[in-house]
Amino acid sequence: MNEADNKIIDKIEKLIALSSSDNENEAKAAMLKAQELMAKYEIEMSQINPDKAKERPVVSYTSPSFRDDWVVDLGCLIAGNFRCRAVISSRRRSGGAFRLKFFGFDEDAQISINIFNYAVKVIRRRMATLRAIYAEAGREFGRNEKMNYVEGFNAGLHQNFEDQKKQSETFALACLVPAEVNAFVDEIPGMEEYQEREFERSSEHDLLRQYGYIDGKNFQNAGDKERLAE
Repeated sequence: MNEADNKIIDKIEKLIALSSSDNENEAKAAMLKAQELMAKYEIEMSQINPDKAKERPVVSYTSPSFRDDWVVDLGCLIAGNFRCRAVISSRRRSGGAFRLKFFGFDEDAQISINIFNYAVKVIRRRMATLRAIYAEAGREFGRNEKMNYVEGFNAGLHQNFEDQKKQSETFALACLVPAEVNAFVDEIPGMEEYQEREFERSSEHDLLRQYGYIDGKNFQNAGDKERLAE
C-alpha cells in the first residue's frame, strides 16, 4: 500500500469517526463523503479495519416507532442505496405502530439508519411548516397531503442518488446491496410484505410533490460535503 492510499484511508477513518457527531448535518455529510471516497478509490472496509476482514456478519439496527406509512418507502429507498435492506419488524401493536429494521454489514447499517432518521426529521420539519400554511388558509394538511409531499421527496432523493451513480461506475457498483445481506433477509421467517396503501393524487397536490422533489433533490448538502473534502 502506497503513501497516497494511506492518506485516503486516514481521511476515511476520520470521516467515519466524525459520522458519530451530535451535529446532524456534519454527521450526515461525513458518512456520505466516507462512502464516496471508499467507492472512488476502491477502498474496502477491511483495509480500514483489518479485523473486519475475518468475518462480516449481517447486523440490524431498529428505528423508532412510527404510525405514518410514508416512512416505509423512505426507509427502503435509503437502505437500498446504502447497501442495506429495510423491513417492517413489527406492526399492529400499540394502535398500529411499527418499526423498521435496517439489515446490512455493520458500518453500512449504521450509515443507513442514521441518514434515515435524519431524513425523517427533515421531512417532519417541512410538514410542520406546510401544516401552518394550510391552517392559515383554513385547509387541513392530512394524510393525502403528507403522502404527496413525501412521494415528491422520494423522487427527488432517488434522482439525487442516480446522479451520483452516473458520475462513477465504481461508485454505482459499490452501492449495490451485497448478496450476503439479501440472502440473510430473504431467509427471515414470517417477514411481512409491505402493502402500500392508496392515497389521492390530484392536480391540487402537484405543488406539494414539487416542494418534496426539490427538498429530496437537495437533501445531501453539497456545501457540507465540499467543506469536509478540503
